[in-house]
Amino acid sequence: MHYRVAIDPDNADGERSVATRLHYLHSINDDLKGVLFMGSRQTAQSDFDFDYIHAGLFIDLGEDGQKFRNGVRFDIRVRDGSRPNHLGALWLGQYYFDSGWTARMNVLSSVQVGDHANDGLNLQTRWQLATRLESGDSIGLEMYSFLGSTDNLGNFNSQNHALGPTYTKSINTNWSLYSSLLLGVSDSAPDTQLRFWLMRSL
Repeated sequence: MHYRVAIDPDNADGERSVATRLHYLHSINDDLKGVLFMGSRQTAQSDFDFDYIHAGLFIDLGEDGQKFRNGVRFDIRVRDGSRPNHLGALWLGQYYFDSGWTARMNVLSSVQVGDHANDGLNLQTRWQLATRLESGDSIGLEMYSFLGSTDNLGNFNSQNHALGPTYTKSINTNWSLYSSLLLGVSDSAPDTQLRFWLMRSL
């Protein structure tokens, strides 16, 4: 289970914005995992206004002991108010290097449904390179890319691309704290974003 906080110190309105998410992952069996999370956002009316509820089913396509693992996840997201809902699919690939590093990549796609839905397929990619230290803590580098809709993908600077380091502090056998600093590398991305996840193994 994760409690996640993302902070944009200087958003498009020149103000600090905060988004939070409660994230729960449950193993159904060796090949199937269910995911459920709820998000909040900062609005003019409230610092923690309900944003969405999201459910997904992950199918592991790999085999135990393989260096390369991959799987797919199917999602539905219901949003607050008159905003459109989302149906999505995700592919995840992960490779374990002999040196102890792990490379991970996600390709996400979604379509909007309901009132005020946009046309086209929305695309995102995420990747991470990480390793565990002797202390039990982890360090890494990650990148988030929001490419936009296939109706109008635009160029690199019109998309949202951010890159930065990560550090995960192991608190004890059950609890850990993940942190990252994302730096915008395209014109449309926020200059900086801070992320903190408090994670507990159940």
